[in-house]
Amino acid sequence: MTATLIASEKYKDFRYPKNHPLRVPRVSLMLNYIKALGFEADYEEARNATIQELLVFHTKDYIEALTEADAAMKASNYIREKYAIGTIENPISAGMWKGSLLATGSSVQAVDIFVSNYDQSKELTIFNPAGGMHHAKSSMANGFCFLNDPVISIKHIKKYGFDKVIYIDLDAHHPNGVQEAFYDDDSVFLLSLHQSPEYAFPFNVGYETELGEGKGFGFNMNIPLPKDINDADFLYAFEKALSIATKKFEPDVFVVQMGVDALKEDYLSKFNLSNNIYIKAIEIIKTYTTKFILLGGGGYNPISLVRAWTSVWFYLKGIDVQSVKITNKAKELLRSVDYEDFDELMDNDIYESIIDKPRGKDVKIKEYLEKIFSLHKFSI
Repeated sequence: MTATLIASEKYKDFRYPKNHPLRVPRVSLMLNYIKALGFEADYEEARNATIQELLVFHTKDYIEALTEADAAMKASNYIREKYAIGTIENPISAGMWKGSLLATGSSVQAVDIFVSNYDQSKELTIFNPAGGMHHAKSSMANGFCFLNDPVISIKHIKKYGFDKVIYIDLDAHHPNGVQEAFYDDDSVFLLSLHQSPEYAFPFNVGYETELGEGKGFGFNMNIPLPKDINDADFLYAFEKALSIATKKFEPDVFVVQMGVDALKEDYLSKFNLSNNIYIKAIEIIKTYTTKFILLGGGGYNPISLVRAWTSVWFYLKGIDVQSVKITNKAKELLRSVDYEDFDELMDNDIYESIIDKPRGKDVKIKEYLEKIFSLHKFSI
């Protein structure tokens, strides 16, 4: 199995402000956790996106507004009101421009590495955990996201002749920016499992009745899920949804967003999910393809996030995740992450293993899912 990680220690200098959900260490903590477990943290050093790469989706005036706000470290009233830059949700910080530029460049870089190593006979995964900023609009910041690297990477890979792209989003929140970009496009199939907009961001979009429009009608599949679903519910929904999607659409390439904010320990999650679901989801994907680009996404509890992404990375590298021994150094590293917000959400044994015990064996939402899938002319 060929798997490449794209990362950088620079992200630790690109945090969002205090009290923002994205203030937490993520990629840098993952690298340190891998090393603390006794493994080499081999990775390709991330690179910045170019302005030309950004302009395949974002408007010139929006990019200029971002650079102006970054240079001044503040946003004028005009920029705040027109572009939603400098709001409580999308604050001014080093993470706003410099962090987003690096994360987006890394997703474009993932595409380039994927294409240059593509071989029909071999497995291939390129993983950019800093990517997956799926809420940003073409000319507006949204949902903590300033640049939409999934959209940019999809447009980039299509330049290489991968004409039909399936975009799978497993984040707790609906990818409204990606849906908006391709809603009338029959060359991109969007499949998203997420918390229902009836109770979760982005609230006004992500419903099952949003099927696409024009040429794109039928190529948008939203699976808004109720609160408190378990592992069995989630994996059943994903397996059935992907089966239907691939009957309707024959993709040339898979781009997968794997935000881990759906985990029970994440304070923005209303699900009861363990981190087992991510490796299981990849196993489901691999029944259709052994080659895909993997992006990160949401994840606001640094402890649960680093365990999930590290376990996924080990799996992609062919390491038996269940046999990984948790060193004292790894325990100390996670315990040193001082964010009191998360203490009440976590059991003490979260520090003692990299993989959770599965949560839930019975699927309780089959009837609910049947109504959604019937919209796509399929019965389960």
